[in-house]
Amino acid sequence: MSASAFSLLDPKLQKVIYDKKWDKLHPVQVRAIQAILETGRHVVISAPTAGGKTEAAFLPILTAIAKEPQPSVQCLCVSPLKALINDQFARLEEWCEALAIPVHRWHGDVSGAQKRKLRGNPGGVLIITPESLESNLVNFGKLAPKIYAHLQFVVIDELHAFLDNVRGMHLRSLVARISAAAGVKPRFVGLSATLSDQDIPRRFLRPDDPGSVDFIAPDGSEGDNIRLKIRAVLARTRESVEKENAFGGLGGIRIEADMVELLFGSLGLKPGDWDCLGRKLENAIRKRGVERSLSLRDHLDDLADLIATRLSKGKNLAFVNAKSILEQIADRIVQRQGDAHSGLRLVVHHGSLSKDVREETEAKLKKDDGRPLVCLCSSTLEMGIDIGDIRTVGQIGAPWSVASLRQRIGRSGRKTGEPRLELFTLDTSPSPTANIADFLYPDLLRAIAMVELMGEKWFEPPDIDRHHLSTLVHQTMSCLKQTGGMPIPQVYAALCQGEGPFRRIATRQFARLLRGLAAKEIVEQTPDGLLILGLMGERLTASYEFYAAFQAPEEYTIQTEHERIGKLPASLIPPVGECFTLSARRWCVTHIDEIAKTVLVKRSPGGSAPMFHASGGDIHTVVRRRMRGLLLESGELSYIDATALALLRSARRVFLESGLADCDVQFAREKVLWLPWTGTRTMRTLALYAQHSGLKQAHGDELSLTLPLAGKEAFLEWLQPLARGDIDPLELAQKMVPKTAEKYDTFIPADLLDEANATDRLDIVEAQQIAREAIDLLAST
Repeated sequence: MSASAFSLLDPKLQKVIYDKKWDKLHPVQVRAIQAILETGRHVVISAPTAGGKTEAAFLPILTAIAKEPQPSVQCLCVSPLKALINDQFARLEEWCEALAIPVHRWHGDVSGAQKRKLRGNPGGVLIITPESLESNLVNFGKLAPKIYAHLQFVVIDELHAFLDNVRGMHLRSLVARISAAAGVKPRFVGLSATLSDQDIPRRFLRPDDPGSVDFIAPDGSEGDNIRLKIRAVLARTRESVEKENAFGGLGGIRIEADMVELLFGSLGLKPGDWDCLGRKLENAIRKRGVERSLSLRDHLDDLADLIATRLSKGKNLAFVNAKSILEQIADRIVQRQGDAHSGLRLVVHHGSLSKDVREETEAKLKKDDGRPLVCLCSSTLEMGIDIGDIRTVGQIGAPWSVASLRQRIGRSGRKTGEPRLELFTLDTSPSPTANIADFLYPDLLRAIAMVELMGEKWFEPPDIDRHHLSTLVHQTMSCLKQTGGMPIPQVYAALCQGEGPFRRIATRQFARLLRGLAAKEIVEQTPDGLLILGLMGERLTASYEFYAAFQAPEEYTIQTEHERIGKLPASLIPPVGECFTLSARRWCVTHIDEIAKTVLVKRSPGGSAPMFHASGGDIHTVVRRRMRGLLLESGELSYIDATALALLRSARRVFLESGLADCDVQFAREKVLWLPWTGTRTMRTLALYAQHSGLKQAHGDELSLTLPLAGKEAFLEWLQPLARGDIDPLELAQKMVPKTAEKYDTFIPADLLDEANATDRLDIVEAQQIAREAIDLLAST
């Protein structure tokens, strides 16, 4: 036990620590205690899941509060999820009870009586979501000076979840408004498991003085002891089955290697023949006289078997990028319980399931009865809610970010100190109509690239400098709802100046925004100059959905006569009589109540998973560049299985034999194929530039752009204006479809939204650099 840090704590907390038989404080806890109690600085604590972050923050904070208890909330802890609030509340109760410090939680499931008690007699610690904080401020804003009169600390749990999104901007605005109303300047303490860049969280907490924020993280090689395996799965299509038959019924991954041998051996394809790969393959298969047939198994059966085999011991989480795939895999496992998966207990957890179903799953995860359990889940279990000891984390498909991958891995290995990951990649076996990029197996490449970058402790840098116009609209309405009306300069000062977070918005832009909102009756101005809510603004702020600054789709409740199952977006509701799967069970629709937005269902012997809307994120350029680097290497990786190794070898041969290793641009008759190996924002920029320059037939995929241009000279001529910087990003943004991406974008004037999109969703600087690199490369070949 560190005497210096331990001695700083309140004696009552010291006794609790002795009673818990802690033999020492973690180094992170020692440094955090000293920073919080011996300095007046703000603090970011970055440590792995179960690394003691909560205690690192709250042991010194509670010590400080206990020295001078005040009749107001003294510590405001903001958390992204209700489940996390419940978890934090349970963990803090014992510490707070020892010091007689009240601890409150506030979210939609907390009773009105408990909330009234806090408003009447505020004190201690309040744990809350941004949305509940919004409700608190809008409905009881006049009490803010009383509730937060002595606010000393603002703790932001899971800080990485707020850094570059709507909820983060919303939170910054709410804290600024509360601080202004109560006349306080609280210290900030951020907690996160996945932060490698120290500057960005510092700028998020204190944009005017990032140097006032201490960054505390473990020393040494934390995270280097991860046990992981990447296992490749190929989606089966009619064409892949035909190939299987064409090659004499060869099993497993040998088909992919033989296919490449056929293309670059027997058929003798040369660099520049990229447009013929799929067609030549189809012709070769036909010459072998293949009869069309379909396998009774598909890749989802393969995934179900892998999950049952690799996650068969202890308690395990298996994250799935798409809820549709999640439900399909769950259904396969359930339907085969009497076969290969008879010993596997399965539960599911995602945002479309009801609160009761999710809580039942969480209870099963927390219970340690020694029996194997697998939970198929979405990002809802990515955050640090305590669900006990997780043996292995599974990941179906490459994740969208390195940061998310590391966060998920941290859910396992709490007892052993050795996190375990089973990552199952899912690529489609190239069909006769495939692009050359399909022969590179991008999901496998992305997974390997992310694992390599994670090992180097690189994570995507959040973009905290976006305009966030939609959130500004939301907060403008919130201010007017809270106060009944404000002078325009006062609204601008509260949101865009001082501690207000919308620093990028100039006064002229704010004026244009207000004119646009007035035209749609969101706001209006009284004769004496007061800005108030308009008719539409009153309607919007009266809705319960207003408290969230992010967009939520219209949903219908799915229920039986006795049980609420979950919710589905209106666009995914099957008609009466049709069947679907949800919560790993099959249902048939018996009645749809359009007014109550309710769907009655009964159990069914059949059904397919709803095609939930995709929610993938942007891929960073660093990830794409690492993917290309993997294709240029020849070394074998110990952490990938035999199937993944064969696919990687196949992809490397295609990359070399096609000439892509020497030049990322390939030419065919009236077509140009370009693999820029750049991030999503720059790929979006290049695609819009193609439209802007009149290439209506241009199209792209994850890795490539196909342009209707005849030869090298035409391509170079097309690139020149972009390389010179002659292209205005605003002109490209005007061609974006759709322009709207966030909740209140439809209320923003189109020209103002274009200005924001030009910098927030495009990257003209990197596109210009990529164009110059392509020109230089072609000049040397």
